Amino acid sequence: MDTFEAIRARRSIRRFRPDEIPDDVLARLLEGMRLAPSAKNCQPWKFIVVRDETVKTEVAAACQWRTAKGKLVTQSWIDDAPVIIVGCGLEREAALRYYKDGEVYTANWGDLQEEDGPTDYDSPVDGDLAIALDHLVLAATAEGIGTCWIGGLNEPRLKKALGIPGEVRAPLAIVLGHPVSWPDARPRKPLDEIVCYDRYS
Repeated sequence: MDTFEAIRARRSIRRFRPDEIPDDVLARLLEGMRLAPSAKNCQPWKFIVVRDETVKTEVAAACQWRTAKGKLVTQSWIDDAPVIIVGCGLEREAALRYYKDGEVYTANWGDLQEEDGPTDYDSPVDGDLAIALDHLVLAATAEGIGTCWIGGLNEPRLKKALGIPGEVRAPLAIVLGHPVSWPDARPRKPLDEIVCYDRYS
């Protein structure tokens, strides 16, 4: 399957067969993720591969959220996926962008003296994680493995369940497994609604 076929075929899968993902397939998916680009090639990430049934249940319990009206939405189906990948962002290893005297600067945390460190900065760590996990998702699609992005999660609870240190982010997870079925594509906005040329319009 070529890249565009994988992009077109990708779906959010929430029902999985009980079959395990073979180790060689999982290794290829993780390698695709490892090769992803990141700002200044800092690779500010760690990925937790969760396969243990007890740990998966704890992760699924952390992946619940409330609507604006307070209704609890659980995602217990996550527990049925053979593999969950939790993306961890190492902000202190990421590049950062900050402004000083009207100029933009980029730096690595290690290059800054503590007293010179900016208090108002943009970190690309979430974007870096998203790129790596999207590589994983597309590689999985090419292998016939279904995935679903999990952003609706209780990050403090997830970090506690997985022993993730306080300074490490854990904003995203991906579930992987053999889909029960491959759903039809959901609609996407046409290009003329989302693309502008030369100026915002």
